[in-house]
Order: sequence, then structure tokens, then C-alpha cells
Amino acid sequence: MKAPNWKDWMNDKAICNKWLDYYIDKRMIRKSRLAPKDHLHKAQHNIDFANWLTQKHKDELPKLFGNERFYDWVISGYYYSIYHASLALISSKGYESKSHYGTLCVIIWFFHHEMMHLDENDISLIHHSMGREDIEIITETKELRERASYGVSGDFELGLVNKSKENTVYFLNKVREILEK
Repeated sequence: MKAPNWKDWMNDKAICNKWLDYYIDKRMIRKSRLAPKDHLHKAQHNIDFANWLTQKHKDELPKLFGNERFYDWVISGYYYSIYHASLALISSKGYESKSHYGTLCVIIWFFHHEMMHLDENDISLIHHSMGREDIEIITETKELRERASYGVSGDFELGLVNKSKENTVYFLNKVREILEK
């Protein structure tokens, strides 16, 4: 099977279903009894930590570390918030995932094709916050998360951190709205 392409999944329900069957057959996606609230708690935990760390950059961290910045950890916190919010979505459908692409496939299947709650921009945000492979970069969240996790440069601008926060708050609120319906 060729490498997955989330845009194909968005545009063609049959292709999405084929990939969903593949992930289930390979046990990367399987039934679960985990509650969405547990994943949402973890999502909130991560965003709270990222926000707290951002605040600490204003006074405390410069006193302790001079010009050293820890924006890579802030961005990682936002990434994991989106990741756990995505897991909350799939757990609401009775699934858990061992694959970032598999998680994205389940979300597209249930929340785009079946329920029509998420549009392409929402799916794009999930994709770039969760993807780790060398695939097309669409949002800053994925790019920043990769730089933060794998790069050696700690030179992150606060504006980029704020964009990650904005994306994360938007997505977390969207997930809560969907789960409340």
C-alpha cells in the first residue's frame, strides 16, 4: 500500500474507508474503553503547562537562565494538547490508536465523512500537530513541533509560540464542542 495521504481521505470516502480497514486490520486502531474526558484532561494539562511556561519567560526564567528560552517545550506542550484532544475524539467513537496517521484517518472518517463536524482546515490542523513523518507541512504547529523536538536551535520567537497557542485553543474548543453534542 502506498504512503497515506490525508487529503485523499478528505476527498474520497472510499479511500478513507480502505485505509481505516487497513489500520484496524494491522491493530493500529482498535476498540477501546477509554473515556474522552481522560484525554481532554490530559489535553488541558498540556496546554496549562505550556501557558504556565510561557508566563515564566516574562520574569522568572530570565532571572534564572539569562537569555535562555524554553519555547521548544512550550510548543511541545501545545502539540501534545492537540494530540490528546484528537485521541478524545476517537475514543468517543470507541477507538484508540497506536498510529498518528491512523488517528487522523479515524477522525476524518467519523467527523468529516460521517458527521461533517470538521472541515478541511480542522483536519489540516490535526494533521500537522500529529504528523511526524516527512510529509507536506501545512500549518505552523507541525513545523514548530518538529523544530522544537528535533532541532538543536532554541531560537524560537514568541510570535511563533503564540500562533501555536492560538491553533491549540481553537482546536481544543472545537473538540469540546463536538463532544458536547
